[in-house]
Amino acid sequence: MRLSLSLLSILASSAASFVWADDIAVTSRVAEVTVFPQAAEITRRADLDLPAGHHRLILSNIPRTADLSTLQIDLTGADQTALLFREDGVPPRDGNDPEVIAAEMTIKEIETRIQAVQDEAAQSRSEAAAARTAIGFLEQLGSNEGLADAGPDTLRDIARMISAEADTAGKQALAAQTRARNIEDRLEALEKELAAARQTLEAIAREDQDRLYLAIEVDVPEAGAGALVLRYFSEGEVYSEPNYEWHLTTGADAKVSLQRAFGVTQQTGENWEAVDLTISTQQPGEQGAPSHLSPVLRRITDPRPQAKQRTLALGDYAEAAVPAPMAEPVIMEDAAGASWGADTSGPGVTYHFEHPVTIASGADILRLDMDSLETGVEVTAVAVPARDETAYRVAKFTNTFAEDLLAADWVPHFVDGKLVTFSSFAGLAAGQEAELGFGAIRGLRLTRDVLQKSEGERGMISRSNQQEETVEISVENLTGKNWPVRLIDRVPYTEQEELEITWSARPAPNEENVDRQRGILAWEFDLAPGEDRVIRLDTKMSWPEGKLLR
Repeated sequence: MRLSLSLLSILASSAASFVWADDIAVTSRVAEVTVFPQAAEITRRADLDLPAGHHRLILSNIPRTADLSTLQIDLTGADQTALLFREDGVPPRDGNDPEVIAAEMTIKEIETRIQAVQDEAAQSRSEAAAARTAIGFLEQLGSNEGLADAGPDTLRDIARMISAEADTAGKQALAAQTRARNIEDRLEALEKELAAARQTLEAIAREDQDRLYLAIEVDVPEAGAGALVLRYFSEGEVYSEPNYEWHLTTGADAKVSLQRAFGVTQQTGENWEAVDLTISTQQPGEQGAPSHLSPVLRRITDPRPQAKQRTLALGDYAEAAVPAPMAEPVIMEDAAGASWGADTSGPGVTYHFEHPVTIASGADILRLDMDSLETGVEVTAVAVPARDETAYRVAKFTNTFAEDLLAADWVPHFVDGKLVTFSSFAGLAAGQEAELGFGAIRGLRLTRDVLQKSEGERGMISRSNQQEETVEISVENLTGKNWPVRLIDRVPYTEQEELEITWSARPAPNEENVDRQRGILAWEFDLAPGEDRVIRLDTKMSWPEGKLLR
């Protein structure tokens, strides 16, 4: 959202009516960031040396992603009198800009180090070449025709001398070549460092092409030091997402631990260098007020012929096509900062990281490791024979962490340190109960067999008025340990008095209508190694003649 054109015109006219003493170029830096799941509040800071009089503070390094409709300005040592910003026609960054100068000096310093290494390597190569030249001279000396008249003792001495000198020169050449290679190995790291420094300079150039021009007119009553603080929400893509690992420790005192971290990425158009980072679980873009409930008006009319089914279906489609009313816009609010740890004093939770962090725009994905939360669990083997061939390990626990846990995708689940599965996590409020699956128990085998089924000649959609079914369900424990088992199955239910449904189970279930779902049954029992438990379920449905069962 941007300021309106009319407001810009007023500000520009107001600015033109002032007479200021000087334009003061201000380079601000991102000092603090509060990251929400899909948004970020940016705080920029700049120290000023202000002469007395009327001035314009010129800020030209703010990216276009800054939502200036949310801009807040705090000035120390000066009074703000007007504000002007420009999206297009932004002047190029001054060559004396400290960021540009620092980046260029870094490149020059690295290039100097590279040249020094290259010179050192060249010197070693030169020593190796000199040694090889000496070896060539000695080889020619040994083949000199003038030695033909020399006596045996002289030839022996000359041969020994050539051999010793050649051996020394060879060792010198090998040592020099080795030194040269070792020296040149350092060039690879320096070349990477140089490439990174050049990318930094290029990033500054890219920021020049995608930035705003902000002029703050101020009145300075007395010369001295001042400070400028800008706060705004970014329209660039900024995401924070929890990175979780669930660890189940089995045994007599079973427990589950949650290892937490946060992943942060940003595409605001500028790099965040050593910023003070706070992560908030609040979601400013969500609904901020309760929904409006309209009264229900009922009326009666004379009966009319029922429309055909096709007409009703088309009417349903037409009604479904009517768009829902648009939600009211939500105003973003600042999130309170917190020291390290979870601050639950206000809405949501905030986490503040004491060490400064750096995140490059559009490149880095930063992972911030946090803590590990632990609580006791009840581990059960849950069996659903109608759907699965094996039972699954399920841990039931209560969120006693005094914090709401955010939703996360692709969360690994470990059992006694071994990875068993990945799943999404829907989030959990403080004090809420939850059940987490920790993989299949291959040794708990499930079967569900239909022993008897009587129905009409047309199958499930039958003109007969009765249907009976007998099902045998079994769980076999092939593991070497005892398992507490919770077996889930179902029987049909009806909301019509004309359709009568009766059922019986041997043994009887421990729970009916599980989780308020009609017809869902649950049995609970312990199953020893090698034991097999069988459940028999009989169902009978009856309805009047001439009716269809669906």
